Formats: sequence, structure tokens, C-alpha cells
Amino acid sequence: VEVNALWYNSVMFALELAEKNKDTEFVTQWKPVSEKIKTSFNQVFTDKNYNWLADYVIGQSKDFSIRPNQIIAASMEHSPLSLDMQMKVVDVVKQYLLTSRGLRTLAPNHPEYLGSCGGTETEKAQAYHQGTVWPWLLGHFAEAYLRLRGKSGLSRIRKLYNGFEPEMRNHGIGTISEMYDGNPPHTARGAISYAWSVAEIIRLKTLADAVEQDVKI
Repeated sequence: VEVNALWYNSVMFALELAEKNKDTEFVTQWKPVSEKIKTSFNQVFTDKNYNWLADYVIGQSKDFSIRPNQIIAASMEHSPLSLDMQMKVVDVVKQYLLTSRGLRTLAPNHPEYLGSCGGTETEKAQAYHQGTVWPWLLGHFAEAYLRLRGKSGLSRIRKLYNGFEPEMRNHGIGTISEMYDGNPPHTARGAISYAWSVAEIIRLKTLADAVEQDVKI
């Protein structure tokens, strides 16, 4: 789902550049393609019986497990989703996946959910995408949440950002860990300092500051 959302956003960005530079040939060629991508995305990844997106589709088989990559479809500046569907995706992610340390990779009510990513290498590998919390996904959540809620969403994003301060004295001093357990108290795991995690926590503040100052994100 995230690859197709990124593809749509990229095509729309290219069209923006082409229009600014008066490249009418490119616009004529790619405008219908962008419309087809948007229509196809919604036909493939949405279903009237679900308020969230399929994680992946293989042929006629669709996996509607509640997973975090769908938030990327809602966070892009050019989202293929309607505002109503963006809101539904954000609400589902907030309800099932959002923690104080990032987004879970699988909803806790799923039978294959694993709440701890400790143990042997095999056990850790099995948990990485079955419930483990990844901080880097918070940037996409914050972007989608703030696009939809504006200043009314600032308190939640500020709370998430400030909540990492005590964590900077735990696993790695002055930094943020790679991942965390899906179950509370969300014990830190993996590398004691991880660039993806650090960068996206910084982006939480950048996004919140922009919204507070009425700057478009």
C-alpha cells in the first residue's frame, strides 16, 4: 500500500513541476495516468466493509490486517484518498497502533500479534513486523494527523514528542532506540541509537512548529 501511495505522490509532484515550467507535453501525457493511479488505488486497497486500507494485495487476495504502512497513504501531500478516508485511516491507526514510542506493526487484537521483541534472534525476527513498535513511523502519523486537524492536533503531537525526553536516559544516553516492545511499558530494543528514529522524532517538533506558525506542511 505504501509503495503505491508514494508512486501517486511522486507522479503528482512531477506534474506540479511540469505545470510550473509549462511542460504541456508532460502534463498531457501524465495527467490521465495520475487519475488512473488514484482510481486504481482506491479500487484495490479500499473496501466498503473496512475503515482502513489493505496492507498488500496479491491477485484477488487482500490482507486487511491493521498495519502501519497505510498511514503513509494519508500523510502524503498528494494523497490518493478522500479526506473522509484519510480521517478513517488516521483514527484506526490511532486506536490500534499508536503508542508513546511509535506505531505497532500489527494490531494487538490480531491472533499473530507478538507484544515483545526480546528473546532469541529467531524470536526477535518473528516479532519485528508482528507488533514491534517503530518510532520512525511517528513522523508519518504526525503529518497525516496535523494535515487533518491543524492546530487542534498540536497537543497530541507535542505530547508524543515530549514523551521521549525520559527515554533519552535509558537505552542509549541522549538518543532514541531502534524499536520498542508492542506491549507496555514498551521496553527499548535493538540499536541504542538509530538514525531513522532520531530523525522522525525531530520531525515531530518541526511539523508541530510549522502548524503553530501557520506554515503549510
